Amino acid sequence: MNFFEFPGVKISALAAAVPDNCQINMDLADLFAAAEMQKFCENTGIWERYVSKNGITASDLCVAAANEIFDKLDVDRASIDGLLFISQTPDYMAPPTSCVIQHRLGLDNCGLVFDSNIGCTGFPYGVQMACANIMAGCKKILLLVGDADPERGWNGNISKDSLLFGDCGAAAIIERTDEPVSPIRCNLHTIGKGYKSLLTPFGAARHQIADLYRERGGEGLEGMFVAGGVMEGTDVFTFSITDAPKTAKQFFTHFECTADSYDLISIHQANKMIVENVVKRIKAPKEKVIMSLDRFGNTRGASTALNICDYAMREGIHTGTKHILNLAFGIGLNVAIADFELDMSRCLPIIKTSEAFDDGINNYTYF
Repeated sequence: MNFFEFPGVKISALAAAVPDNCQINMDLADLFAAAEMQKFCENTGIWERYVSKNGITASDLCVAAANEIFDKLDVDRASIDGLLFISQTPDYMAPPTSCVIQHRLGLDNCGLVFDSNIGCTGFPYGVQMACANIMAGCKKILLLVGDADPERGWNGNISKDSLLFGDCGAAAIIERTDEPVSPIRCNLHTIGKGYKSLLTPFGAARHQIADLYRERGGEGLEGMFVAGGVMEGTDVFTFSITDAPKTAKQFFTHFECTADSYDLISIHQANKMIVENVVKRIKAPKEKVIMSLDRFGNTRGASTALNICDYAMREGIHTGTKHILNLAFGIGLNVAIADFELDMSRCLPIIKTSEAFDDGINNYTYF
């Protein structure tokens, strides 16, 4: 477990984008028994989500969120000297999607550019990575966190597990400052022995898709890739309600604070039951815990950032400073915490986009 404290660094902008395509879970009752779907929505707390189609990827959503910051908050693109893209759904196996994003955003002065697939802890983990690079010499970093699956729910192989997830891209600017702001503080905790609890085993070097097709001839494999991997629900639930609160309590002890020290608490929007258990175990005042799960679902790495943008938009809070705790947990298994002050005038409303990048590549002419 690691604790970090970064003085003289602030988050100066925050934005989020979702696909312009809302899917109401109860509209899918024809695929499942209506009573079963009702129970699913009540238990998970997820009634609707925004899901990608027509080729919209995580990078498209992140680019839309970043452009919103550049356009609405008058940020000079030439001032960005670092770009981090955190996603488990990159555009390509290679090169890093962040390199393409740098080109798409016109960040010609940006040399530090890299991807990470850290997962559901993406936003607070990304804040730590951005701050570390700023302390090492960067001045202003664009952090992008997002996931999107354009195939989910559009090929007849929809599963109830897929109804948990929505698509989103979040963008934040993290920079050096001489202003008298509280330091950004982070805590990272990894339990690698639990890697099989959330695992997508096929498609990379250890278990190659070509080998799988050679051995099985493609029979019954389509649904496997649509499902995306293996999730041991009981193990994930136990980890979420045990290790996440434990890590948070250690964070509170180390930095001599409590859940009540914050104006807002943004917890990874896994599902209703998990969030409620975590809230109870860290003794968080319920009025400070913000939720977007019912309307956006589990947006994975971007969820704690989306949560903040949704709160500001719903409550019409666009002035003043809020001290915010971010707590996320997920695949790895790992837990990440970041707390920071945010000027709410720099937190933009969530936008919806239907724009997808055309890279000129298709299945017939590239090879």
